Amino acid sequence: MRWIRWCMIGVVAMGQWGCIWKSEHLKLMGEKDQQIAGLEKDKSDLTARLKARNQALRAMTLDRNKLRRLSERLQSRIDQLKLARQQCEDRVRALADKGDEKTRKLQQALEQIQRLQDIANRRKALFDRLKNSFKAMTDAGKLRVRMVNGMLIVQLEESILFASGQSTVKGEGSEAIAQLTDILKGMQRRWQVAGHTDSVGKPAVNWSLSVQRALAVLRVMLKAGMPPELISAAGFGQYQPTASNESKEDRARNRRTEIVLVPNLQELQLAQAPAPLQVCTAAR
Repeated sequence: MRWIRWCMIGVVAMGQWGCIWKSEHLKLMGEKDQQIAGLEKDKSDLTARLKARNQALRAMTLDRNKLRRLSERLQSRIDQLKLARQQCEDRVRALADKGDEKTRKLQQALEQIQRLQDIANRRKALFDRLKNSFKAMTDAGKLRVRMVNGMLIVQLEESILFASGQSTVKGEGSEAIAQLTDILKGMQRRWQVAGHTDSVGKPAVNWSLSVQRALAVLRVMLKAGMPPELISAAGFGQYQPTASNESKEDRARNRRTEIVLVPNLQELQLAQAPAPLQVCTAAR
């Protein structure tokens, strides 16, 4: 009978050890599943970041081509003004002894050409200076420079500025804004920080967020030494999109903070004056 008792004790002990081993095995499997899930999430996040960076690189290439074409157009405009000035100067010399109304108009046209040529030269110099100054930041994917309706716009990468739905500037964003400010503050031109959102959520909330973000960037720029008289801020909410809000990628493009060069009113008035080439032609 004793050996039967010992057998029964052995069977019970083996059952208990089997339960313990199974429990440990299940626990280990659970931990491995959690690790796998974490790795899958990391993979998904890295894939998304890689996709975003590739999109930024494609956009940067497009921007670089646009900037090159714009520089070429500015140079072409300068060449046209030089030719127009030369034509008017020749005409003025030919009519110098007549002292009539045509000579007066030609002289006015010549003066206007000189003013327009000065404006074109300043614009191209500013454009080339910005393009060269921002090269390191654009190559790093932190910044884009583009022209929209004749306005020069500097756009910082939104992902380095703000967390989703927040208006507090990140540390990396503050560094990029300070680096940008060092370039802009020496140009003695007026700039406006413009905040934009996508169309997700209530319009009033989006508008408020766009204003808060613009002001947050402005405060960082002031702290970095931007003269207060050369900077302003505005929020446009969801009402000036650059793309549709139908896809995740388009909504990301619409969530942006731009720094816009404020046009000089005197230059705008000169641009709206009669074309000097027409005046020269009419005076013949």
